[in-house]
Amino acid sequence: MLSAMIWGFLMQKFSIRKLIRSFHYAFRGVITLLNDQQNARIHATITIIVGILAYVLDVGRVEVAVLFMAIIMVFAMEIMNTAVEKICDLVDENENAKIRFIKDGMAGAVLIASVIAVVVAILIFLPPLKLLLNKI
Repeated sequence: MLSAMIWGFLMQKFSIRKLIRSFHYAFRGVITLLNDQQNARIHATITIIVGILAYVLDVGRVEVAVLFMAIIMVFAMEIMNTAVEKICDLVDENENAKIRFIKDGMAGAVLIASVIAVVVAILIFLPPLKLLLNKI
């Protein structure tokens, strides 16, 4: 029974058009986020700086992967925060204690993700920075 269900799932018609459309919506969402949200632009700028710093300091592949996982966590939280804020604004544009609680909670989640990303960056960048400064 289970194998028939799995086989049926695997044999569903694949549509390249639907796949392309999905990617289009996803990229449009990221571009909209970067255009509309100041914090997302700050995160994007920091991401570029982190990438350059990782290259200059010759940080290992595993460390770079960890850095970018932390960065992606912040971006994901920012996207979710923005989506929840937009939904809350649709529900009630007026001052509402329950919606303020939801928005504050989502902003707090972004803050926590950002703090964790900064700690990860410090842990990864501090040793090579110390070595570089000792050479000077």
